[in-house]
Amino acid sequence: MTDEQKRKLELKLWSIANTLRGKMNADEFRDYILGFIFYKYLSERMHMYANEVLSEDGLDFDAIDENTPEGGEYLEAIREASVEALGYFLKPSELFSAVAKRGAQPGQFILAELTAILNNIQRSTMGTESEEDFDHLFEDLDLTSTKLGRSEEAKNALIGKVLTQLDAIDFRLQETHSDVLGDAYEYLIGKFASGAGKKAGEFYTPQEVSTVLARIVTTGKTRLKSVYDPTCGSGSLLLRVAREVDEVGDFYGQEMNRTTYNLARMNMILHGVHYRNFDLRQEDTLTAPQHEGMRFEAVVANPPFSAHWSANKIFESDDRFSQYGRLAPAKKADFAFVQHMLHHLDDNGTMAVILPHGVLFRGGAEGAIRKYLINDRNWLDAVIGLPANIFYGTEIPTCILVFKKCRESDDVLFVDASTCFARMTNQSYLRDTDIERIVDAYRTRSEAPRFSHRASLAEMAANEFSLNIPRYVKTYEDASHVDLAAIEQKLQLSNSVLEQADHLLGKFCRQLRVAPPGGNNISLLQLYKTGLMQKIFTQQLRFVADGERSFPDWEEKRLGDVARRIIRKNSELEHMRVLTNSAVQGVVDQGDYFDKDIANAENLGGYYVVEKGDFVYNPRISVSAPVGPIKRNDLGTGVMSPLYTVFRFNMEDTSFMTQYFESTFWHAYMKGVANYGARHDRMAITTAAFMAMPIPWPHPDEQKKIASVLYAVDTKIEALTAKAGRLEQLRTALFELISE
Repeated sequence: MTDEQKRKLELKLWSIANTLRGKMNADEFRDYILGFIFYKYLSERMHMYANEVLSEDGLDFDAIDENTPEGGEYLEAIREASVEALGYFLKPSELFSAVAKRGAQPGQFILAELTAILNNIQRSTMGTESEEDFDHLFEDLDLTSTKLGRSEEAKNALIGKVLTQLDAIDFRLQETHSDVLGDAYEYLIGKFASGAGKKAGEFYTPQEVSTVLARIVTTGKTRLKSVYDPTCGSGSLLLRVAREVDEVGDFYGQEMNRTTYNLARMNMILHGVHYRNFDLRQEDTLTAPQHEGMRFEAVVANPPFSAHWSANKIFESDDRFSQYGRLAPAKKADFAFVQHMLHHLDDNGTMAVILPHGVLFRGGAEGAIRKYLINDRNWLDAVIGLPANIFYGTEIPTCILVFKKCRESDDVLFVDASTCFARMTNQSYLRDTDIERIVDAYRTRSEAPRFSHRASLAEMAANEFSLNIPRYVKTYEDASHVDLAAIEQKLQLSNSVLEQADHLLGKFCRQLRVAPPGGNNISLLQLYKTGLMQKIFTQQLRFVADGERSFPDWEEKRLGDVARRIIRKNSELEHMRVLTNSAVQGVVDQGDYFDKDIANAENLGGYYVVEKGDFVYNPRISVSAPVGPIKRNDLGTGVMSPLYTVFRFNMEDTSFMTQYFESTFWHAYMKGVANYGARHDRMAITTAAFMAMPIPWPHPDEQKKIASVLYAVDTKIEALTAKAGRLEQLRTALFELISE
């Protein structure tokens, strides 16, 4: 099958999947369409295998009469052979094509019959080696759900339509060296992941990232005895490893989510992995490991980022964790997964795991574990920094840590691949050239300016075993080395962002009945935004609701009416990263901002715990700067000094308030309530006065519109600023070329 034919098959399957889309959300119609595709695959494999068994008798499986004694004898013989060879059995009347044809007939009800057939597949395995692999495999395919339709007729019609459309597609299973259906299945899983937001991380690792991990753990090998993924999701990462070698002996995995576990088993079988060659279990990997005592040649994983786990002291005597002297923090299980994986890594094996950047530099228990891995064991082989926004459902930058127990090197390779990406809509992705560059750097352990560096033990010790990549890979770039093609590509992206920003500005300004800002002068645009905010917040400009109706009059609330102050103290000193508030950059990681942690473990107990979305006010004001910045925390959970005031709004969408805090109105109020402290060059604002700050309160829908138009101006300013910087780079580079 050509690439074009494969692409058409993928699009056809996605089109059929969308038949169900209007009835339910993404993760629900995913389970139906993937379940039906799997049922069709099992049917076609059954039909092909049965015809092989019957070939000497010149019979076709479809032609067997199930109601005659002779037909019964044939079926019993085929059943025994099929359960041994395939792991399951279906009768001719239970095949997908037969059910689809009956479902296509007017007035023919197939829902009860179809439910019975799916149950029969499981029953056919009972008491056999394959029983565990088929146990409750179709439990998420609920044909009685009202989401399929309000009446039995509506449900039956919808399912009949889906089965008929799938029946018309040739999966080409007879092409023994082809994995067309496997590729299409992976394509669908990826499509569902792209629309599942945060849930996507539960079952899917982007294919490009999986390829990097797979090539790393198969370096120098053409065959693997075993591969293991302790958080296997849909099994895609395990299967990606198999693509990089001639053969994988056995696949092992564990997955906590039941639905995802079912998906992984289907994925294995559908990719032609024999039921005897995979062992997937459904349990919590950290608290109930299922493959104790086993060691694997390749270990890969994309664990849930900074997940919570019990960190119970009982684990201090667990062989997986006991040698380190410390347990991973209860609210950041990243290193618990690393320790678990290393416990299962064979001496001649390679392990690659995807983790959030925080594991590279966070202190406390994580710092102690890092030091043990590097200094005491010499197991860490490489640190690879990946671009931000490359995983579905999160924009945070991530990294790959590579481990080996028997290393030939005494240094650690650092690779900064944070700029190796392209954009597609709102998602970043690795290109083929990016994958090759990363993998080649790992395999050759070569050093390249601004990309890779081999760090000695002494170098890491001097950095107190922080693995923060900028400490080892210097990313500044001389003007004479500017990549013209890369700048031109970024300029095109800036132009695209500008076009989108101008389109949105035109739309919202028309609703405000005000002229949109023309031209590309950044200073004038900043003045335009200031003037726009003045007119909006004084209600001289108003949006209208749908149908030209006026929005309700604005209310005036107090900050304390719509927000509450957060004063929860940190009780887990080593489990939190320390945040600080920068007037320009907003809430930042203290270690990154100052290149060191100013706070120490002894005083963190009095720090406030802040969550993503909280607002932080910096009261360190002076006569020259009498109002500190109020910034939203977009970094996630951390702790901040009690010198800050932390508060949280009683609503999900805080974009209007984010913009309001950039206006001059609340500045005026804060100046008015500030009092001189004991030192005359300092001013103080009481908590009561702060929480009494007046807040203009439009209707929530009008709030969204106000925030949208102001963010559109911000987007245009940011795009123009970036474009100006790139044009300056281009000008400098061209001047250098001319000079030569």
